[in-house]
Amino acid sequence: MALTMDPALGEIAGADIEILDGEIVGIGPSLDAPGADVIDGSNTITLPGFVDSHWHIWGTLLRGVVGDGPDHGWFATKGRLGGHFTSDDFATGVRLGMAEGISAGVTTVHDWSHNIMCYEDAEANVAVHRELGTRVHFSYSAPSAHPSMPMEKMREILAKGGVLPDAVMDFGNPRRIAEEWVPSSEDLLTVGVAVRGPARSTPEVYREEWRLAREQGLTISMHCAGTEAEVERIRQVEVLESDGLLGDDMLLAHCLYISPIEREHLAGHSIPISMSPLAELRLGMGAPPINEHIAAGVPVSLSLDTTAISATADVFQAMRVAVGLQSIATKTATALTPRRVLEMTTIDGARALGLEEVVGSLSIGKRADLIMIRTDQLNMAPVRDPAVAVVHSAQPSNVDTVMIDGRILKWKGELTTVDVPTVISEADDSLRRLCERAGFVPG
Repeated sequence: MALTMDPALGEIAGADIEILDGEIVGIGPSLDAPGADVIDGSNTITLPGFVDSHWHIWGTLLRGVVGDGPDHGWFATKGRLGGHFTSDDFATGVRLGMAEGISAGVTTVHDWSHNIMCYEDAEANVAVHRELGTRVHFSYSAPSAHPSMPMEKMREILAKGGVLPDAVMDFGNPRRIAEEWVPSSEDLLTVGVAVRGPARSTPEVYREEWRLAREQGLTISMHCAGTEAEVERIRQVEVLESDGLLGDDMLLAHCLYISPIEREHLAGHSIPISMSPLAELRLGMGAPPINEHIAAGVPVSLSLDTTAISATADVFQAMRVAVGLQSIATKTATALTPRRVLEMTTIDGARALGLEEVVGSLSIGKRADLIMIRTDQLNMAPVRDPAVAVVHSAQPSNVDTVMIDGRILKWKGELTTVDVPTVISEADDSLRRLCERAGFVPG
């Protein structure tokens, strides 16, 4: 069974998918492809790979020391440790997170890299994606706030090209990534910037960053309305609308507390929202108003945010939680259907990243990014409705095969580009050394 996510093709039982040079060139029953290598899709559901539209992958390295609450949660731990990351730590965190993501069926990721302190950090991120074979939209960003960082460490960040809230990001670095890495990426890499916006920088800074991003043709991503405290202080969408800065080259994360008029602005500019139900619930941010956004005409996709918060790269769990929350909010079990949430994790995610002509559905002419989920396992059988089975029953362990750009990255349940024990060992060592450098004792 193929869940194509292509409205013209729908769901095809017994479908063959013909792939040539990484491109889908045929889809349908009983295709004739003499001499082709054949993958047996019996007892599987084939669908487009998942597209994560907002993931701070570097933060995966902190998963072992992030607890909960203001003293031990994500923000406090990131504040204590983020400024002590080396480029090797970045690479190790991204390798660990992305290996888990690929194993769980994530084929395209928006790597929202918001702790970069020098160009080498950015290169380390991108190099790991090339090593693993990920399709990635890489958003270069300034370092996150490090409230407990000693002043000498902050000066070091500035000396290496980092930025504080009252300084404009160095746009030479994302331009270098675009110039030095994109041409040889086999079209697997696109580049944007993740800005701090009106809530986390001055008007002079965010206006200049918008200008520079658009001058260089870089997409713009921003966290927005994730807490009630933020919107009590500033409504970023209204501010950006009044400044004439909203545009369809933007993507916003969270938007839990935007107003109806702000939704109208987003819908009018076709600005997508990325929602992270697992992270938003764990942090107590609020319940994602997915159906309200969709009803207002705002595009919505799903993401993990960071696996230091969501705990695992389990897109299936994220979909189930999203469905359940909408059922509770509306007191209607069909408020967000399995097929609709699958669209959010595939084609809608691709649209959010400007990649809908490349991936997001099993369509002739698109690149062969797909996953095959086994149905002959205890937690899946018996399957009658494939969409219901994928959303409500499947787990990452059911993902048998993962293909990106026609290249197999997971086969018969095993990763092909990753030595898993080595990745785990390196992550343990890297986190230990990081904590030692920072004088951090997990509590």
